[in-house]
Amino acid sequence: MKKLYILLLLPVLTLMAYGEVKFKDVPANHWAAKSVYNLVKLGITQGYPDGTFRGTKNITRYETAIFLSKLADKLGAGEVGSIQSDLKAIKTEIASLKKGAVGAPISGSFELRNAVSNLIANAGTAGRGPIVNYRLKTALNKEISENASLKVELDTMDAGFYGATRDLAREMLAVSGNLKLNPADMGVVGDLLNAPVEIDLSSGPRFVQHTDATGLIPSENGLVYLRPDTGFNVGTKLWGADVSGGYIVGGYDSAISGKVETDILTAKLGYTLSVPMLKALRVEGGVDLYTKNPGSSGSKDTRGTLNFSSEIAPGVSASAQWGLRTRETKGWMVGARLDLADVWKTGVNLTLRGSKVGSEFINPNLAVEELIVSGQDFFMRPLENATVNVGGEMSQSVFDKVTLQGKADIRLSPDFGYGKDKPKSRLTGQVGLSYGVAADTSIDAFYRVEQNPALSETTDLTALGFIYKF
Repeated sequence: MKKLYILLLLPVLTLMAYGEVKFKDVPANHWAAKSVYNLVKLGITQGYPDGTFRGTKNITRYETAIFLSKLADKLGAGEVGSIQSDLKAIKTEIASLKKGAVGAPISGSFELRNAVSNLIANAGTAGRGPIVNYRLKTALNKEISENASLKVELDTMDAGFYGATRDLAREMLAVSGNLKLNPADMGVVGDLLNAPVEIDLSSGPRFVQHTDATGLIPSENGLVYLRPDTGFNVGTKLWGADVSGGYIVGGYDSAISGKVETDILTAKLGYTLSVPMLKALRVEGGVDLYTKNPGSSGSKDTRGTLNFSSEIAPGVSASAQWGLRTRETKGWMVGARLDLADVWKTGVNLTLRGSKVGSEFINPNLAVEELIVSGQDFFMRPLENATVNVGGEMSQSVFDKVTLQGKADIRLSPDFGYGKDKPKSRLTGQVGLSYGVAADTSIDAFYRVEQNPALSETTDLTALGFIYKF
């Protein structure tokens, strides 16, 4: 009986002991105080001997492994059966972290793909034949201090094949830095601003669009490589809301002078609301101001966006977007997305997405600068004015190391029409398999077919790829 009494009393005493912990740098009114002290009560973290938590300090991979290990122990599979798959993923990540080198500064991937165009299709194609291409992505990460970091990225994109050439400094390289400022360290005290102020600075091409010079793969013509912007952004929390604003260079007049041709000013506000029957509702609004040829009578454009997102059930999340450039509906863009993460417990993950873009949502005088404002389809091709877009993407775990993957997109006219008399209509579908040779190496194979009714053209692509991540 005495032993049973001690066992019942021990958790209470433990919580009381942890509840007495008060960090010098985490006051009760700090925006993250509740989460920090909840972790302390669970015994997952204890802070530092000098009585500080150091919330802005970067942690090593070993420290991350210890944190995840403690968390996994607290959420043992025998206690919480609903998180079995999550625990398995956590344990796998812990194992990989323990095997990895401490603070490895360089990461990236290398992809080599061998393909044959129009192996089966024979309607209106430019020809058929083999294609070999590659893509190298690397990132050098440098932690300058607890509150400052630097990242240098290299991405070859379509350089070296497809007949494309890219400027190393302007297009393939990108540099970004992050600086965190603690209001308390600057003498700012109060409820208005008690969260870190983050300043992001970057220099990059913003995006690079591919042109299929071979004529053999029209399904990849126009795809966009998303890259870091050139500009800066400042963000923090005010009264529980995420606020940020920044400046982006929209374009240059030439690769030699480097003179800025287009200014883009951005402002965003986000807040998470408590809504009945939902875990939370995330609401984000933004305004972008474009000015071409600043200081002259160049084109100007203003657009706003409103986004809603929420997890509506375990494994089920949904989001909706509304963008407007003019008061009239032809200057609007509306879209919705649904994500299903293994809701049937069969290893199937599914994403469905649809959108309608008005005929004047993208300003024709700023077509290059606003190329990606409507988003991209599942093949990373930008959505266009006067189109309806519907698509989906799925993955299915077939065996332990084999995954079935598929995706499809259909582009329709504003009246939901599809056919030869609808110049923007297009249908693209792809199915393939991925085999994990090792934790960081996989072999992918896929077959893709595309139909373009306006050109009376049907093309396909059969590919085998090797992907190595480091």
